[in-house]
Amino acid sequence: MDEILEKLETVTKKTQKILDETKHSVSRQTEVYEKILRSKESSEVQKVKASLGRMLEYDRLERLSSQLSLLYILQMFAFKVKVLRISVDNINEKIVKSEKTKVIENTKKNIERLTILLEAQNEALKKIEENRKSYVS
Repeated sequence: MDEILEKLETVTKKTQKILDETKHSVSRQTEVYEKILRSKESSEVQKVKASLGRMLEYDRLERLSSQLSLLYILQMFAFKVKVLRISVDNINEKIVKSEKTKVIENTKKNIERLTILLEAQNEALKKIEENRKSYVS
């Protein structure tokens, strides 16, 4: 679980850095597009290209922002699963002392299911990272 949390944190930091850098470059690029759109000397073709370029830049920012939001959600979920696992371990100790093992077995199964879900989300995170890398390239 700690490994997943560390990986999520690393990927989130990288994505945040990329988003910040992209915001800066998009800002500069959209200024150029805005000048072209406002210019009376620009042809219709140039204005259409500028409009499409501006839209693509905003879409790029939106995708990165969405990925970052998803990463933050995954981090929160992973942290909650970790806290839940610790809580279950504490409960397990108390139940073992009172010899009520059936309840803890069910809880362990639920934790295992959560862990499987988190691992599946981790795989989705890897795909997002691959998509981001292919998009940035």
